[in-house]
Amino acid sequence: MSIASVSGPVLCIDSGSPRVSVALLSSGDPVRQATAGPRTSSSALLGMIDGLLADAGLAPPELGAVAALAGPGSFTGLRVGLSTALGLHQALGLPAAALPTLEVLAAAYDGPPADTVVAVVDALRGEWFAQLFAGGPAAELRRPRADPAVVGPQEIAAHAPCRVVGFGAAALADLPGWPVAAEPWQPPPLAATGARLAAAGAGRWDAAALTRPLYLRGSPAQPPGRA
Repeated sequence: MSIASVSGPVLCIDSGSPRVSVALLSSGDPVRQATAGPRTSSSALLGMIDGLLADAGLAPPELGAVAALAGPGSFTGLRVGLSTALGLHQALGLPAAALPTLEVLAAAYDGPPADTVVAVVDALRGEWFAQLFAGGPAAELRRPRADPAVVGPQEIAAHAPCRVVGFGAAALADLPGWPVAAEPWQPPPLAATGARLAAAGAGRWDAAALTRPLYLRGSPAQPPGRA
C-alpha cells in the first residue's frame, strides 16, 4: 500500500530503544510525543498511546496509519512495539509499516553539518550495530552508504570525520585513542522522527514487515543442552 492511500494521523511506536516513545503526527499540527523508560515499555505502552490520542482528541479508529521501529534494539521491547502496531493494523484495518531503527537514528540527527553520519545501537559485549549514512542538511538526504553490521569501536572510529548518532554513543569518546573527529551525538526519543519519515513515505506500507524484527544478531539466550 502506498503512502498516497494513507489519510489521517500517523502513529509511530519505538519500544526497542533505551528511550521508549510514541508519537502522533496529524496534518498541519506539530508532532505529539510521549516517552518512558525501557523497563516500562510493555506495561505502559498502551497507556501512552491512549494518553496521546486523548490529548489530540482522537479515537483509535480516526488514525490513518501506524508504524513501529523494527530494530535493532531490545529483543523484548521490539516484540512489544511491533506486535502492538500489528494489533492496531488488524483491529482497525490501518496501513502499517516497520522502520529500521538505524535509518531513523540517522534521520534524527540535527546537529552541525556532517558529511558522514554513523548510526549506532549498543549491541553489548563491546560491539555496536552500526550503519553508515551520507550526511546532508535534511533527513531525506541521508541515504545508506552500506548495510548494517555488528562492529567494534575501531571500525566506527575509522569513518572519522563523522558524527556518531546513538543512545549511549557518548561512551565511545571515553575510549583510549578515540578520534575527536568522530564526535558522538545523543539523539532525542525516536518516535517523532519515525512518524515524520512514515508520513513522508520513507516507510514501505507493508504490515507483514511487522512480523520481521531486525535483530541483526541472534538472541544471547540459548536453549539448555540435552543431558
